[in-house]
Amino acid sequence: MSVPPPTDSYASRQKDDVATPAKDATVTIAELQAQLAHRNRQIEAIRRASDALFTYPGVDSIVRATLEIALDVLRADAGTVFIYNGKEDTLVARYVIGGAGEKFIGKSIPATMGIAGTVFQTHKPLLTGNVLDRGDFNPDVDKETGYHTQSMMTVPVKRTDGDPVGVMQVLNARVPFTELDLEVLQALCDQAATGIEHSHLLEEARKAELLHAIGDISHDVKNFLTPILTGSLTLKPMFEHLIHSVDAVRSRCPDNEEWGAELEKAADYVRHDYTWMFENIESAAEQLKARAAEISDAIKGEFSKPFFEPTDFNERVRSVASTLRGVAEKANVQLKLDLDPNLPFVEVDRKQIYNALYNLINNAIPYTQDGGSIIVSTHSPQSGQQTFSFAVRDTGKGMPEKIRQSILSGDPVSTTPGGTGLGTRIVLGVVRRHEGTVDIQSAPGAGTTFSVTLPLRQTHTDRPV
Repeated sequence: MSVPPPTDSYASRQKDDVATPAKDATVTIAELQAQLAHRNRQIEAIRRASDALFTYPGVDSIVRATLEIALDVLRADAGTVFIYNGKEDTLVARYVIGGAGEKFIGKSIPATMGIAGTVFQTHKPLLTGNVLDRGDFNPDVDKETGYHTQSMMTVPVKRTDGDPVGVMQVLNARVPFTELDLEVLQALCDQAATGIEHSHLLEEARKAELLHAIGDISHDVKNFLTPILTGSLTLKPMFEHLIHSVDAVRSRCPDNEEWGAELEKAADYVRHDYTWMFENIESAAEQLKARAAEISDAIKGEFSKPFFEPTDFNERVRSVASTLRGVAEKANVQLKLDLDPNLPFVEVDRKQIYNALYNLINNAIPYTQDGGSIIVSTHSPQSGQQTFSFAVRDTGKGMPEKIRQSILSGDPVSTTPGGTGLGTRIVLGVVRRHEGTVDIQSAPGAGTTFSVTLPLRQTHTDRPV
């Protein structure tokens, strides 16, 4: 029995069956090649990020290096890292590379706004091929900066089991973003988050050790001042008795006796100076004790309740200026006062205000160039207002926007290597306890002005009567 020849349909099916495996093999190889390229990029990105963790100390350097790696590996035009500010419930543009650049650094947006807000709230990464396709895209940023966003990838910066500390965005792909690219960016951010946490732990340990040492020094300062004050209080009446004794002896000495005139001359040498010398010693010692106590309390996070009393605020300014004038002159910085003579007595805590003024002026001195000046001014209430203000303005080098924002957010960052920002924290604490506000105007190379507004009268029920 002969086998019938295959029909056309059979032949066609057989041909298709043979062709299909060949076609499938081609697709599989292409997919494998794409996945291999993706994995190579991912491994390269993580390798470079790991190197950055050990090469760049500090959170700022780690995050910026991670953003640079992301832009390079993912072939993006620009990128931004937003850091969450819990006190204001905002996302702050802390690092910006490309695109809007410096224009956007320090800008804040509500933590619920835009694609960045969506990712921060949901903890889920997003790939956006065309930003106009999403209803949560915020075009205000592009309008403000002049940058045109087309595509983006947005991922939360967080550890696997933690809440986000911020959001990273990379913008405008030179080669269209893919889901595999989104995985690479998320892996980078996870690596960065681990590095950030490690840096935070090291920084907190360093600060704790430093603050503990400062607390010990503050305690020692108060102890060292005790014999100085005791000695001053003991010597003062002894000097007064000595002067009175000399005067008594001189009164019994004949006018023609030379030794009497010499005795009076010797007494006059100290008669007119010892009073203000002792007063200065006692005043400076008391101020130093109060300052040491303030530092100790700030380190422990404890603050005594303010003792409000009617105060000549201009006198407080002059007192601080007198203490720091020598420090300013040594740095070749002029300390000038522009005090409003019409400023009435105000209700403040005299010691705490002294400390706030001291910190503002003392902090400005090292940042004011040789030959520059610091101007302290006071201002009476405007018509109908129940507040007054004072300002400390320097002609120094100014401060970066991110530092200005950190102070206004209540979490000041020191610009001095090894610094803690303690002085600025003390200022903010004093203003807060006086129910006042702080404003800062600054720009690199254009100096800095701290403006503080305080109530004329306090409403606290525990104030002295």
